[in-house]
Amino acid sequence: KKEDIVPSSTDPFLRKTTLQGFVHDESAAFQGGVSGNAGLFSTAEEVAKVYQMLLNGGELDGKRYLSKETCRVFTTTVSRISRRGLGFDKPDRHNPQKSPCAESAPASVYGHTGFTGTCAWTDPENGLVYVFLSNRTYPDVWNNKLMRLDIRTRIQEAVYKAMLGGKKYW
Repeated sequence: KKEDIVPSSTDPFLRKTTLQGFVHDESAAFQGGVSGNAGLFSTAEEVAKVYQMLLNGGELDGKRYLSKETCRVFTTTVSRISRRGLGFDKPDRHNPQKSPCAESAPASVYGHTGFTGTCAWTDPENGLVYVFLSNRTYPDVWNNKLMRLDIRTRIQEAVYKAMLGGKKYW
């Protein structure tokens, strides 16, 4: 039901309405609302299941969704000048202050940070899935508190400190 969906933003320019159940991304709007670059609507639990499936090498609850090789390729870094893997983001070891994930996270973690303030990370070394969902862009896209206060990585760092007692991987 629409009332169960949190609004993602108020769009005074293009669609001139509060966006609820629609992708806030302008490129997606120009493509009829469906685009490969944006638009995942889900719960933290469901996102965690997707990342758990990746952590399990493509399998969840006894059912195979992706091959182990596909999962490996998705999480492979191929460039020395970019922290990005082929399918997911990776830690930035050369510039930890600008890394999209916790400083204490191992180099093997992979995940995604979204424009609306969401993030999800998988840590194969520790068998950990971290999901943070928010609607940073509501009521408008100019809200930058999550980035300015570094909320997503600070929460992830707190998880690692609690779990590992402050040990760093690098």
